[in-house]
Amino acid sequence: MYKYKELMHLDLETSSLCNALCPVCNRRANGGLKNKAFRETYVSLEQFKKWFSDDFVAQLFGMQMCGNYGDSMTNPDLIPILTHVKAINPEITLTMNSNASGRDPEFWYELGKLIGSKGTLTFSVDGLEDTNHLYRKGTNWSKIMMAMKNFIKGGGNARWEFLVFKHNQHQIAEARALSEELGIEKFFEKKAMGFVHHDTNRQVKEGIRVFDVDGSFQYMIEPPEKQFTNKVVASEKYDKLWHQTKNMTEPDDIDSIIERIKKDNKNGVLVETTPTYNPPKFVKDNDRPLTEWEIKLGNSKIDCMVLHNKSVFVAHDGLVFPCCFTASKYYAYDNEETAQLKDFVNSFGKDKISLHHTSMEDIIDGPMFQEKYPENFNNNNVRDKRLRTCSLFCGKETNDEFSETIESIEANYSET
Repeated sequence: MYKYKELMHLDLETSSLCNALCPVCNRRANGGLKNKAFRETYVSLEQFKKWFSDDFVAQLFGMQMCGNYGDSMTNPDLIPILTHVKAINPEITLTMNSNASGRDPEFWYELGKLIGSKGTLTFSVDGLEDTNHLYRKGTNWSKIMMAMKNFIKGGGNARWEFLVFKHNQHQIAEARALSEELGIEKFFEKKAMGFVHHDTNRQVKEGIRVFDVDGSFQYMIEPPEKQFTNKVVASEKYDKLWHQTKNMTEPDDIDSIIERIKKDNKNGVLVETTPTYNPPKFVKDNDRPLTEWEIKLGNSKIDCMVLHNKSVFVAHDGLVFPCCFTASKYYAYDNEETAQLKDFVNSFGKDKISLHHTSMEDIIDGPMFQEKYPENFNNNNVRDKRLRTCSLFCGKETNDEFSETIESIEANYSET
């Protein structure tokens, strides 16, 4: 792996707070009951300075703020953190993703100034006023429009990422036209993931089941029925669904979440007030023969994408991983893939990759990054060492779902 002094890019999950209830996110069970395995917290300016030295910030080419469990706009110290980073490294490229359904005009204007024309904020908005909330549950269209306008007014470079489903595929052209009207630099439709089981046989799902916060079933989200670049007429089914859900109760807005987290705990940990889901622990069957798909996962050559841009991912709680994909599995609901990742980390020692206990330099130049991950890449047995996550996202012969998602964006860029 790379060495600490070679790192050029930091992918920082500044917050595990979010106002949305997206059905594929590991925060909740299909948008319903809350996952109690992770803490709701954020990285304060004080914590950022302890974790990342000025010299480290100065050596970076770029810093990304996307996250697995939270939206960076929910971090009350985001503007101070970025101001601090830019003071040390004025030439750094800042990038961020957000559902944009929160905060006030001043926040988005200041964020636009800090990210500027060199960086990029990607607005994750999957439809128009009548459809976006079907996947981005809990988001508010008027807040999103306010955020887009004020970010661009502040001088920020914006992009619009549009996940395509059956219920919104007819709106791509209209959304693209709106993005141009708003002054958004790039609009791209993107093939949504989540319609294939990451299990032993790669079974295809008919749709994504969506649940309410009390655990009751609400509706099903289906993949687009045709090549999604073709314009189709919205079905009567989804028109009815819009009328059923347009007045859906909105979760706490961002400002109230921030105030509550400050009040509840001085360390920034949110006290749980909503129903949670604690599924049974996955039990691995070592006697079960590997399927053809699992053998293929083990034999696939790993081309680790973060090695190319010398990037590292730091989670909301200070755990250090090579990438967001490995980090996302640590608090996810148990299955063959996630249980394996957790065993991999826990057998080494969670504290040894935690910035609360170990320095960034010692973590990167230590045995986890210099020995354990390379051993994982070179081992062909997905039961013992080869992480399934690495093969699913960076395996040359097995990352088909992820590759198709990336290719859908690249094809869109080549056409515009």
